[in-house]
Amino acid sequence: MVNRLPGYTLCAVATSEKADIVIIGAGFAGAATAFHLARAGRRRVVVLEQEAVPGVHSSGRNAAIIREEGVDTVLRPLMAEGAAFVRRGELAEFQRCGVMLLGMGDEVVGPRFPRARGIGRWCPNDGTVDVARLLGGYLSGIDVRFGTRVIGWSSGASQLAVETKTGEITCDLVVNAAGPWAGVLGDLPLTAMNRHLFTTTPIDWVDPGWPCVWDTDGGLYFRPESGGLLLSCCDETPAAPGDYAEDPAMIDELAGKVAGAQPDLGALSIRTSWVGQRVFASDRRFVIGFDPRDARVFHVAGLGGHGVTASFALGRLAAELIGRAGNGEEPSLAPARLL
Repeated sequence: MVNRLPGYTLCAVATSEKADIVIIGAGFAGAATAFHLARAGRRRVVVLEQEAVPGVHSSGRNAAIIREEGVDTVLRPLMAEGAAFVRRGELAEFQRCGVMLLGMGDEVVGPRFPRARGIGRWCPNDGTVDVARLLGGYLSGIDVRFGTRVIGWSSGASQLAVETKTGEITCDLVVNAAGPWAGVLGDLPLTAMNRHLFTTTPIDWVDPGWPCVWDTDGGLYFRPESGGLLLSCCDETPAAPGDYAEDPAMIDELAGKVAGAQPDLGALSIRTSWVGQRVFASDRRFVIGFDPRDARVFHVAGLGGHGVTASFALGRLAAELIGRAGNGEEPSLAPARLL
């Protein structure tokens, strides 16, 4: 089995070393997996990250909302476990501001967010987290090689050879946690979807302690941020991994949704905007497990925007499955539903 990014050819190997486990990607999937492997005493674990710092891509381009409610019931246990860890504040500050899920309950949102309209389910234990600190906490003490772009990997008789632009690392197991690139590297049918986020200029009536409001039917969420609001119209546009080209039409899309569903927010002046990517399998469920084509490859991918909330549980599950296989137990074939 040979996996390689398109457009790359092999060159002479500059350096070569060995590791037990190589994790591709220092985003939430890879970082949390490395965190739990370290807790389990796994020593020779190396994380390869193409950027100079973690969180440049999906893990750092989100709304930092911790939300365990209103998701697929199959994913709910992992979301609940991950959210419970984040709420404890062991690695990063958590703000328990609550989340109101419009369209999912019968409580009026107005008393909690006076300018908002609608009824929904009040989730008082949800809120926001310092994403950068959470990610950094997972990676603390981990051997991370920044600025190391993985081209692909190939199978030898007993080990895998992970090819980078600067050299080769042989290992017993590759963990594909490459975020938007996980589908390309792992030959998995995953789709990266772009989503726009916006922040407004400061607004005098915004209370920073107000909750996040998420209209699950209308596709709109907003919360206090830096004296104004952070908003998203929950758009989904298929895109190439790492292609964050902004679509000017999304400002009009946002304005239309605000005017139609939340007119009391008034006219909003946009200060900043950016695009994040969420990666999905066809059924929108996580891809966690050994590859049925090669049991030396393990995938932690297709998190669909839930990486921040579910990361602790995903990393724990990944490390547990890897540990079981190391003890001779039959490996899970979780991605088989996709192949």
